[in-house]
Amino acid sequence: MADRRVLVVDDSATMRQLLIMAVRKLDGIGPLSFIEGVDGKDGYEKFCASNFDLVLSDIKMPNMTGLDLIAKIRQESEHKDVPIIIISTKGEEHDIQAGLSLGANEYLLKPISTIRLKEVITRLLT
Repeated sequence: MADRRVLVVDDSATMRQLLIMAVRKLDGIGPLSFIEGVDGKDGYEKFCASNFDLVLSDIKMPNMTGLDLIAKIRQESEHKDVPIIIISTKGEEHDIQAGLSLGANEYLLKPISTIRLKEVITRLLT
């Protein structure tokens, strides 16, 4: 089975590594490979350059927010089904609604529960 490609977009290198370590191996999903984006702009450029099975993104980032990243991904019809999970410290109801209304499949709050993250990814990729 080919690796499932995951784009991890966060301006914190530490957070990107924590997310990758948390979900490197998921039962029933098969191997995952990861590409990192350092902000929304970089993430969008990498997203356009390759095919991804899943996007994990923060919201508050320089150069392009995670919300702008989601909006740009969802504008392209061929990417409307790529699952997007927001992982953010912004937990106000209006933040969550904004992310979901733009097309994110899930909105998880930092500090992230590894168990919850694995459950969501497994559900979205199976």
